Amino acid sequence: MDVVRLAVQRLANDHLLDSSLTIVWHAGEPLVLPPSYYEEAFDTVNRALEVGCEVTHSIQTNGTLIADAWCDLFKRHRVRVGVSVDGPRELHDRHRLTRDGKGTHHQVIAGMELLRKHDIPFHAIAVVTRDSLGRALEMSDFFLEQGVSEVGLNFDEAEGVNASSSLQGMEQAHRSFLAQMLERSIETNGRLRVREFANALRVIACDPAPSTYDMQIFPDNAQVLPFAIVTVACNGDFSTFSPELVGQQNADYSSFVLGNVSSTGYFEAATTEAFGRLWRDIRKGISACESQCAHFKYCGGGAPVNKLYENGTLASAETLYCRSMLKRPFDLVLGAIEKGQL
Repeated sequence: MDVVRLAVQRLANDHLLDSSLTIVWHAGEPLVLPPSYYEEAFDTVNRALEVGCEVTHSIQTNGTLIADAWCDLFKRHRVRVGVSVDGPRELHDRHRLTRDGKGTHHQVIAGMELLRKHDIPFHAIAVVTRDSLGRALEMSDFFLEQGVSEVGLNFDEAEGVNASSSLQGMEQAHRSFLAQMLERSIETNGRLRVREFANALRVIACDPAPSTYDMQIFPDNAQVLPFAIVTVACNGDFSTFSPELVGQQNADYSSFVLGNVSSTGYFEAATTEAFGRLWRDIRKGISACESQCAHFKYCGGGAPVNKLYENGTLASAETLYCRSMLKRPFDLVLGAIEKGQL
């Protein structure tokens, strides 16, 4: 609880708080801790925060541990719930297994059923692999049957110990997959909302507003703007930019840890050599994207973690992540608009 309290207090001390704050409990499986932990944590956050800042808590879970007690917590604190489920059983159970190799799909289905029973809205995140390509209609039908109206389509990224993505060499098939998902989303008149298409629609309809850091103007991209995202590990170590960087080992950036909330403020960490090296290379990457990419205005410089693991350096531009998560959805949505489908 000291880490929770200090993490929030340092946001206030450094004037990083606005009228609202989103706290995402993520990485590993958050529900391995009991509901009582979050009761105490939420209370600790509220006591540490400035008056007038509205807090939203979000939990991303694999769904296997959801029970009535969790549903009670979610409802009382209006927690935004995301369930990680990769679609039909055959797809899900290829990769989401227990330690003894058993599939978890039936447990996730039971967890989602409990959420519906308690009238708790939730969204889903599905990981798209090579196995998923060609099965867009089955996946969309699954989410519709489960009453999931909002789904995010991640893919197995080359990141950390996962040295390669199964989408490498399959990009045309991935485009066809997305095209079918968009077609189905349009057919449902909003009953199935795909995050990537919704994001594309948003930036097409409303030009992204720029952000300012240290008297400089930067594109609207939380992953390349210092302290737009603050990631705090369970031991109090913290970093910024792409959350997935924390704890990764790298010859140039060590573990990407910039400080610890027990001893260091966030902006104090911005004066360190480690931050300076990280920020310098991320800015080079932003400049590279701006000079090379027609989508830059709508993307804002990509994701540093993907640049590092795909290209070997933060000071680089296009990645498979860019093409899969940003460019293809954007181009498909723009094409649908031009055809009068949206």
